[in-house]
Amino acid sequence: MSLHLTKREIKILLLLLDLEDSVTTKELAETFQVSVRSIKYDLENIREWFDEQKVVLHTRRNKGIWLEIPDSERLTLKNEIIEVERFETYPDQELRINQLIFRLLLTPAYLTSQELSEEIQVSRNTIISDLDRVEELIHSYELTLNRQSRQGFSITGDESKIRLLMEFITQKEITEYDIYQIMSYFVQSGQQKKMKEVHVGVNTIFQKIYQVALKEMTNLIDPSLFDQFNYAEILSITLRVAIAASRMQLHHTVGGYKMLTNQKVLQQKQELPFLLMKKVFDHYELPLLADEYFYIYSDVFVANDRQDIVGLTEELIKDVSEEIDFPFYRDQQLFTNLFAHLSLRLTKKHLYINEYNPFVDDIKAKYPQLFSAIQHASQSDIVGSALLINDSFIAYIALHFLVAYEKNQHEINVVRIVYVCSTGLGVTSLIEQKILEEVANVEIAGFASVLNAVEVIEAKNPDLILSIFPIESMNRPFVKVNPLPTEADIHSIQEEVNKILTHTKAGKVPRLIPRKQVKEQQGIESESRDILVRTYIIYEELLKAFGENLTQEYKEAFLLHVMLMVHRITFDSQYENEGNIVKEILLMQHELVQKIEQIFAKNDLMVNQAEITALLNYIRKE
Repeated sequence: MSLHLTKREIKILLLLLDLEDSVTTKELAETFQVSVRSIKYDLENIREWFDEQKVVLHTRRNKGIWLEIPDSERLTLKNEIIEVERFETYPDQELRINQLIFRLLLTPAYLTSQELSEEIQVSRNTIISDLDRVEELIHSYELTLNRQSRQGFSITGDESKIRLLMEFITQKEITEYDIYQIMSYFVQSGQQKKMKEVHVGVNTIFQKIYQVALKEMTNLIDPSLFDQFNYAEILSITLRVAIAASRMQLHHTVGGYKMLTNQKVLQQKQELPFLLMKKVFDHYELPLLADEYFYIYSDVFVANDRQDIVGLTEELIKDVSEEIDFPFYRDQQLFTNLFAHLSLRLTKKHLYINEYNPFVDDIKAKYPQLFSAIQHASQSDIVGSALLINDSFIAYIALHFLVAYEKNQHEINVVRIVYVCSTGLGVTSLIEQKILEEVANVEIAGFASVLNAVEVIEAKNPDLILSIFPIESMNRPFVKVNPLPTEADIHSIQEEVNKILTHTKAGKVPRLIPRKQVKEQQGIESESRDILVRTYIIYEELLKAFGENLTQEYKEAFLLHVMLMVHRITFDSQYENEGNIVKEILLMQHELVQKIEQIFAKNDLMVNQAEITALLNYIRKE
């Protein structure tokens, strides 16, 4: 009989097959965040598995562990462990807890600890201990573990919360290898189509229903639909259909018993969620209920659809910056990327809470402080979204922050300056050019008059203040200069900048803005002016095209969106079409879409469908 391996042993084994060089037990312990002793125990089983395959696992003191086999053999062994051995893992506590929850949720009656012990093949005492953990986990979903003398255990609570928990567990159990197998199956053709069984909800009705749902999905999905759905959405639709069918088999519905009345319209529109639901529900002779379709088709857990995305983006960046003491608010690219993500995420037609996210575990392990900061900020800033703020949602937002963090770790340190002069106007361009040309590693954050200096300084949050007036009670570095900076002024400014940078290198204040190249100022100024003029023209024309359809309270946000949109198109960084197009909206607003395309074409810009989809989110909802 094949050797049973734990999940961690599987991961170590796959890592060894991927590595060309050696790796030490200490490095493995750091990678998997366990002790060296635990790794050594794991390696005993891994060595035994390699012995069964007649492969030598080499070890040497001060060098580590490695394999000396050709790539073809590595690939064969990798396929073996991915496709066979990982389904024979010894159930650790996390896996047992997930199995217990699925059994309790997908059984019509109570289950005793003895029955659970026999099904999962562990001792009764282990089951009792695991059930305490089950109770702790389901409590966060506002569910209850019922304990009835002589009858056993069951889980009860709101049906939507039960299904949310099932989605969470299912996506925890599905691995990236499962995802690859499923998506490969979707794109295969002809007689070669072969679907390996996905080991989720093992020995429950869900496992068989899910396989039926996957098979039916492959018969329905058409390559022309791939630009409407990304793989996570396809996976979510399939999972929800299987979960709905599983619970309805046990007579648990998510709402009432009203039948779905617009089936013919949905059939004509070829709505993928409806088509899959009908196939699977017909297979199990289940009624097509309106509330069940709403559960499958959309997100029943998010109550607010009028979130101010611009304000939300600013608040999230500000709050995360404050909590982890890193000035993300200085990175404009982060604002653009995060705004785009939240716009599409919170206004999209198919909004799935527990979408598959392969980055969750790594981000939580490697960046716990950032993950926690985003979680707290999201819970505070996003309206009516208690259940939306889960690990998957947070991890996707964290990716944007990590891009900004990693990108700016290696950039030149820069000191941001606010210059206080007599009026805040006048010779500011001359002053800015002189300072940028003669002082290294500085950025002019803004100019202020003596009347609004406090407000500007608070808003710009500079590292250094230059002023022609002696400003009192400033809690940051300050240099008094002449109205037109002299050589002595320049020397004083550079000395203060050097002090601040020295302080920064000691780890006090991370920087995010690289120094501007002064010699390129004229070219940049001319190009920026052209973009601004073109943007204003496009904005005015779009206002006319949208007319009364534009949501008036979002008019300022619409202006910002158009500005960023023109900037993205100009610099070849439009939103990706994949997963960001909502065909129904484009078809419904086809006349407006044509006008938008004509406006951009007239201004020598080609706009794609993802950008148009995002722009149409500003249409007033009836």
